[in-house]
Amino acid sequence: MDIIMFVEDFQLFSQKLQLHYRHLRTFNVKEKFIRRNQVVKSQFDFKGYKFELFGQNVPASEQYAYLHMKIENHILKLNPSMKDEIRLLKKAGIKTEPAFCMLLGIAGDPYEELISYGIDQRII
Repeated sequence: MDIIMFVEDFQLFSQKLQLHYRHLRTFNVKEKFIRRNQVVKSQFDFKGYKFELFGQNVPASEQYAYLHMKIENHILKLNPSMKDEIRLLKKAGIKTEPAFCMLLGIAGDPYEELISYGIDQRII
């Protein structure tokens, strides 16, 4: 389960992640930059579910993860048969955005190109 959040104070966010989840055996937290934006990402397993908490100083509705989800949902509504193809590609180890781009014949960086596609198609 991916949870995206708007974060202004990365140090406080990291501290809270540590406070609440460090006891979990698979817990990790990383700070890095994605497209010149600082992010804090934490992953852990809890009660059989994999969680990823992703904090960025960008409103959640403007983060790529949210925009990708809107675009992918729109594509699947128009092409319901793609759902099974996407699942097969994901089972083969291909991440969601690259899988969509493969099926749509979109070349280049799948994370950037899926956004471009969404803009071109007036989805976002």
